Amino acid sequence: MIAIQWQDGVLSLLDQKAYPQEETWLTCRTVEETAQALSSGKILEEKIAAVAGAYGYCQAAIAHQAELNTPAFQEALDQAKELLLASRPGSRDMAMALSFMENPPEAYTKNVDRLTTLLATAVTFDRQLVVADRNLCRNGTDLMSQGTRVLVRTDRGAFHSASPAGALGIVRRGVKRGNIEQLTLCEGRPSLAAATLLAQELSKEKVPCTLIPDHAAATFLARQGAHMVLADGILAAKNGDLKAPVGAYELAISCYFHSIPFYAVLHADDVDLTLPDGSAFAQEEGDPAAVTAGLACGDAQGWTPAYDVVPAFLITGMITDRNIACAPYEETLVELVEHTPRKTIINFDEMMK
Repeated sequence: MIAIQWQDGVLSLLDQKAYPQEETWLTCRTVEETAQALSSGKILEEKIAAVAGAYGYCQAAIAHQAELNTPAFQEALDQAKELLLASRPGSRDMAMALSFMENPPEAYTKNVDRLTTLLATAVTFDRQLVVADRNLCRNGTDLMSQGTRVLVRTDRGAFHSASPAGALGIVRRGVKRGNIEQLTLCEGRPSLAAATLLAQELSKEKVPCTLIPDHAAATFLARQGAHMVLADGILAAKNGDLKAPVGAYELAISCYFHSIPFYAVLHADDVDLTLPDGSAFAQEEGDPAAVTAGLACGDAQGWTPAYDVVPAFLITGMITDRNIACAPYEETLVELVEHTPRKTIINFDEMMK
């Protein structure tokens, strides 16, 4: 589901929390309205929020274009940056988006005013995300042959900028190429909210799939098996340890036991070489109410981690937009991040064939 639209300085954001029960759009005409929408809890995908941040930065520039080439113009941009960063505390994606806006491609800065440069830079950031998503999908489906059985583990929704991203994008392209024989979706939440959303998006294209809860994944792999498991990741450390949604760790253990390849799916920009290993990830806990809410469990207290850390030795490979990295990750991830260039797409339609 396309979750962001930009036209004539107006940013429209899909209320991802309400979808698919209702399709509601948040209309943002100023950077203040954009920041409010981003902090409302209605925008779930960090990469969509980052693109919105880039356009919100442009909204501040548009609002102060009468002060172009004055200190007041730069002051307005600095204030917009602080506002947008505060709307997504600790977000690497938002920080990267605003850094990109502050350092536009050199070609954009020649013979044009700064407002035009900023607008072009924001669109470029948006399109680069689309390029990355589609290259990631191509790299993932290159691992498949005809008759592949795939299990997808995700807590992410189906929200994207212009085309399906992550594990969803990989299986969608795999189906179009006729390579996938069986598709299974699983996640940890009892409502299967994210997996259900992915199933609905796939059903629009007549793609059959099966939904299972995480606690059934090991039994499913034992009885029916799979040729590969795809799990959307959040962040990877230099040694290949993966920060991922809760449930990914136990699924990776099941794959290891049953000798089934377990692939992490993430962008190359989500590999942080400054983090030596998974111990550098902050040890955060989730909301205890998420466990006990609505249940008659007396005085029992809930506990849930905010995310899993999957050890590198359980991961067969990392499917990224630049390449597929495999062990030894200390070498291949450095090569991927520091020496593998971003791929470009000339014909977007050709990528989806």
